[in-house]
Amino acid sequence: SGAYCSAAGVWTSVSDRNAKEHFTPIAPGEVLAKVAALPITEWKYKVEPRGIKHIGPVAQDFHASFGLGDSDKAIGTVDETGVALAAIQGLNQKLNAKDAEIEALKQSVAELKQLVQTLADRK
Repeated sequence: SGAYCSAAGVWTSVSDRNAKEHFTPIAPGEVLAKVAALPITEWKYKVEPRGIKHIGPVAQDFHASFGLGDSDKAIGTVDETGVALAAIQGLNQKLNAKDAEIEALKQSVAELKQLVQTLADRK
């Protein structure tokens, strides 16, 4: 399959473009909105001893939000990682838009200050 666990214990999934097909662009902002609405809780697996904790979504919520993978009982690490990266891109888009808005507001304030100074100088 191309996936393997290295000698150091690093899980590696095949991600070669040549192994993939049906590429479809996504809207990072939409992914970010879905991530923001996704319930994230702290929990433990029933088979684990007390005191062990994890944080994350449950597969049913993840599948309902994103429709990824082949089951609503498991989350593929490739899907969870892809969603996280897309959400980061969406957040970056929001930050860039906010930065542009702040710069436009700064420019407006500077122009208004200049206008006020001009009017004050005329008195």
